[in-house]
Amino acid sequence: MLAFSQMKKFDNEWIFEAFADQPSFFTKRMFGGLAAYLFGRQMMVLVEPTKTGRWQWHGVLICTEYSHQSAIVKEFPQLLPHDVLKKWLYVDSRHEEFEPAMERVAEAIARNDRRFGIHPHPKKERVGSRKSWGAVPGRLSK
Repeated sequence: MLAFSQMKKFDNEWIFEAFADQPSFFTKRMFGGLAAYLFGRQMMVLVEPTKTGRWQWHGVLICTEYSHQSAIVKEFPQLLPHDVLKKWLYVDSRHEEFEPAMERVAEAIARNDRRFGIHPHPKKERVGSRKSWGAVPGRLSK
């Protein structure tokens, strides 16, 4: 069973079909959206308006490095730097070329196009947690 089928459904989950059979593919909730990971990189985040009204975005954030943005935008002019999260590209689901553009982006991601994706940062252990407290030299573990 696919990981994204067990969560709240997002309107644009059909995009994941292009790489859903890849062994490294998984999804993860992120800031009210649904992030897709493939080949060890975070590739995109499906976003929809939040219940709290924190944002009204409805589309897809494409994860990439600044150095790749111009090449991606040249090939996929429907993608533009996001107004708030400028480090990533965005396409609104109301864009008239949204579906064909996202089909092509998903195909590029499925081919492991290195312009797409960012390596997630490893989780840092919180200071003051039991694990880190017990690991401090000179202190006894509980």
